[in-house]
Amino acid sequence: MKMNSLKKLVGVSSAVALILVLTACGNANGTNSNNSNSQNETNSGESIELVAATINPSDSLLAETLVAFTEEIENQSDGQITFTVHTGGTVGNASSLYQSVISGDIDMIYSDTGWFAEHNPVFDILSTNYLFEDQGHYETIVNSDGKLSYFEDLLIESPGLKNVMFAGGLERNIISTFPIETASDLEGRAMRSGGSSAEMEWWRNLGANPTTIDFNEVYSALQTGVAEGSQNSLDAMIEQRFGEVGEYVARTQHNLTLGFIVMNNDRYESLSDEHKEAIQQAADIIQPEYIAKAFEQADESMDVLIDEFGVTFTDPDREEFIEKSRLQMEEIAEEHDVLDIVEDIFN
Repeated sequence: MKMNSLKKLVGVSSAVALILVLTACGNANGTNSNNSNSQNETNSGESIELVAATINPSDSLLAETLVAFTEEIENQSDGQITFTVHTGGTVGNASSLYQSVISGDIDMIYSDTGWFAEHNPVFDILSTNYLFEDQGHYETIVNSDGKLSYFEDLLIESPGLKNVMFAGGLERNIISTFPIETASDLEGRAMRSGGSSAEMEWWRNLGANPTTIDFNEVYSALQTGVAEGSQNSLDAMIEQRFGEVGEYVARTQHNLTLGFIVMNNDRYESLSDEHKEAIQQAADIIQPEYIAKAFEQADESMDVLIDEFGVTFTDPDREEFIEKSRLQMEEIAEEHDVLDIVEDIFN
C-alpha cells in the first residue's frame, strides 16, 4: 500500500510539474509577443522627445515653418511629443543633416529636393524650373492629398525617409550686375550655380556659362565679378545682402520652391497611430498657412530690395525661359521613363 501510494504521489507531482512548465512557456511566449509589439510601436500615452533641424536661419520663413510645425505637433499630441529644434545649420550643414536623418541621429529635417537625387536621380525633375504656372497651380498640387505620392513613395524605399509635410512657395528670381530683359541677355554671362546638375544644365540651356560657387561665397563673387548673377529666393537676396552687389533683379519667377519636411521612416513607424495622427493634423494646419505666407511675402521682399538696397526690377518676357526650362524637365523625365507620371502631376 505504501509503495502504491508513493507511485501515485510521484505521478501527481510529475503532472503538476508538467502543467507548471507548459504554463510558464505559454506566459513567456505571450510576454515576448507583447514586448515585440511595444518595440515596434510607441504607446500613445508615452512621452516622445524628437530632434528637428534646418540650415535655414531662425528668422527665415522656412525655419519659421519648421518651428510652427513642431509646435503644432506638440499641441495636437497634448504635449506627448516634444521637439528640440535647431536652425541656422547649428548642428551641421545641409549634407550632414541629410545623412543624419537617414541614420536616425536626427528625427526630422527640412530639405530641398536636390539632396534626394543622390539616391533617386529622378528627383532632378523637381529641381527644374517652371513646374508650376502660378500660386493657384502650386497650391492645387501641393495641398492635394497624394498628388506627389510617386516621389514620396520613392523616399520611403530609398533612403528610408517619410515626408510629413511640404514647405515652400518662395519664388526664385535672377539677381545680376546687368539688366535682363530677355533670355538672350544671358548669352555668355558667368552665372553662379549650386552643385546640382539640373541647375548647371538650366543655365547652359539659357546660353549662360555657369560656375559652381558655394552659397556663402555668392556675395563676394558678385562683388568681384567672378559671377555676374545668381538665382535665389527674394528673402535670401535680403538676408545675404546680395542687393548691395547686384543692381538688378529679373522677376523671372522661374521657381516656386518645393521643399520636404522628412522624418527617418523607422522612427516614424515606431510611433503609435495616435502620434502619427497628431503629425498629420499638424501638417494639415501648418502647410497651407505657411505656403500662403510665402506667396504673400514676395511683394514685401520686393519693396525691401527696392527701398533699402536700390535694386531695379525688370519684368522679362518669360516665354523663352519657360520653353527652355520645360524642355529640360521633359528630357529628365524621358530619361527615367516617367514622362506620363510627371505630366499627370504638373499639367
